[in-house]
Formats: sequence, C-alpha cells, structure tokens
Amino acid sequence: MKLTTFAQTLHDLGLIKDQGLSEVILGHQEFSRFGKLNNDEFLELSKRAREMGLKVIFEWDVLMTENTFGGLANKIKLFLDSFDSLRVQDPGALEWSFKNTSKPLQFIAENGNHNIVALKGWIDHVQGRMERIVLSIELPRLTIEEYVKQLKVPCELLGLGRILLFYTPRLLLSPLMEDKFSYHETINAIGESEESPHKGFPIVENRHGTFMFHIKDFCLIEFAQDLSKMGLGFFRLDFRWTEMDLLKIVKGLCANSFEGELEAFKEKYPQDLMRGFYLVNKTDVLFPKLKNHRLQNREGNYIGEVMEAEKGSHLAILVKNPKGLSKTDKLRIVHPKGEIFEVNIFSLRNLSLEELDFIGPQKMALIQFVGGVWVKSQVFYQ
Repeated sequence: MKLTTFAQTLHDLGLIKDQGLSEVILGHQEFSRFGKLNNDEFLELSKRAREMGLKVIFEWDVLMTENTFGGLANKIKLFLDSFDSLRVQDPGALEWSFKNTSKPLQFIAENGNHNIVALKGWIDHVQGRMERIVLSIELPRLTIEEYVKQLKVPCELLGLGRILLFYTPRLLLSPLMEDKFSYHETINAIGESEESPHKGFPIVENRHGTFMFHIKDFCLIEFAQDLSKMGLGFFRLDFRWTEMDLLKIVKGLCANSFEGELEAFKEKYPQDLMRGFYLVNKTDVLFPKLKNHRLQNREGNYIGEVMEAEKGSHLAILVKNPKGLSKTDKLRIVHPKGEIFEVNIFSLRNLSLEELDFIGPQKMALIQFVGGVWVKSQVFYQ
C-alpha cells in the first residue's frame, strides 16, 4: 500500500520526496475545491515535482454548472503536458477527460456510487483508462475488503483528513462579514447549531462556495496495516488543514502503529479524531425506533399525543378520542422509552389559555407540566 498526499508549496514537495512517496496531488485554485495554486505556481510545482521523480496528479474535483464546465475544459488544456494523471469527481469531467485527453484517469467516488455495480460501470466505461478508484469513507471494513478484491483497478481511501458534511455553491460567510472580502479570498469560521448543543464545526468559504466539516477529523492510521494486508492500493493523507511536517510521524505510525505512540499523536493532533464507519456502519440503527411499539398502541382508552412539553408551563395534548378530555379524567402517559406516568389534571386550558372543564376531540388541550414527559408521549385514560 502506497501513501499519497497533497502539496501546496515547495516545502511540501521536499517533505514528500524525503519520506519516499512516489506521487503528489496538486490542486489548482480553479479546478480543486481546496486548491490554492494559480497558473504559475502550479506549473512551477509540477516541474519541480517531476525533477524530483514524483508522479504528478492533477485534481479536478469541483462540481460545476454547464457554463463553468465549458470554461474549465478549455483552461485545462494549458496544463495537459504538466501532469501525469487526471483526478476527477464530476461524471461530466470524467467523460470529457476520457474523450479529449489520453491521460490515465482517477475517479473520486466518495460522494456517490457506493455500490460495486456502479464502480465497475465507471471502470468499464473508460475502457482501460481508469488507473484508480477513490472509495468513500462511509464504507465499512468488510465492504472495502470486498471492493478491493473485486475491482480491477487499485483503490484509494482517506487515511487522515477532514470529513465534509455540507456543501453549497452559495457564499454564506462573506455577507456576514463587516469587512468586504474578495471573491478569490478564503474565509474560515467555526459554526454551531441553534437547535442542538453541537458546536465547533469548521466552515470554509472560497470561490467554489461554502463547505462545513465534521468537528472531528477522520483517521484510520491504526488500521493502515490491516488495509495494506487486504490489498488497498493507496492511503491518502490530507494535511491541508494542519501541518505538512506531520507526514514523517504519520508515515511511521502507518508502518508500525504502536499503541502508545498512536495515542500520543492523537493527543497532539489539533482536532479530535474518529474512525467513522470503518468497523461497522450503524446508520440504520435508528430505524427500529422510528416504529416504536410503545407509540403504536392507540386502542381502548387512548386519548391522544403530547405535542409540546414546556418546562414549568404546560403539556400540550392533541385530543383524538371522540370522548374528549375532562378536567376530572385521570391520565396514564406512556413515554417513548416505556416509562409510565399517572397524572391527575389540575389545570385544563385551551390555546386561548382559558381555564375549562372539558375540551372536545381534535382540539389542543393544555394541562400542567409533568416532569419527564417528552413530545410524542402517548396519553390514555386510567
């Protein structure tokens, strides 16, 4: 298994060469989502990389409109003699590259095409020109092992780097800034949710749009030897958000992942780390809860459902039973987790906050707040 990574400066190239890597990925600012190189910088780094004996991979991973695509298709012709392989994400870019260049192709299948049939389809489509498939980090270990065995080309997987959660071509940060920013500038920010306690999401805005990343970086360094044994071709390390000097340490850990050294690396790394779905994909673990059997029993003494629980104020119950709800009724409230609350009604109001003795069916009843009762709890007559 070979290591691959990105270079943005001559210093990066030197480190890559010193650590014995055989290739480098270069990102031009117009073609790469996070590339920073302009025309002259790209040509200079490409020339120097080749002089060092490194294979140069041109990254074209932006998602494009038809107009943008047409412009980039013309511009890339200026660089065709300056790289060895063409790495694309957009299927349109793959098709254009297949028909209009003779370069070996690498297809980034991280954001779709997760099934083996689709991946084989792309490989067959370019008729022997595909030299690498970049697999998604959403695939668990057993699936990766299966794909590596079945696909006719080498596979690549992210070993260390950020996890992209959200992308939009809209520029979401610059309108919030007091200072005016150029279209070409990169803006970095930290985001948090107003609806949950989650915070610390890195957000980047550049000429291609706005990107939000997971609060933890993805890391499979401790499983590098496992991946190598199963036949993975390339292990990608992305230091564009940290320090390229980490390459030496990470390379050593990939070769000999001693527990103590790995833990020391994780403690010093600027972000918390996670392994994602590598050991098991549990994205379907919530499916059974969507059909909670405790919420399905709506016969007999069923009254309705708790629609709102406002601490210190009220429970809002949607009354569904034709009998309605009386202030003298005694209630049995079943929590979605199964806990049962027996409640006497001390206050019964409508949405106008009028105190009443009875509220009819298909109307909202407000009773006193009951601690521990959540929205979706089911309400029954005792």
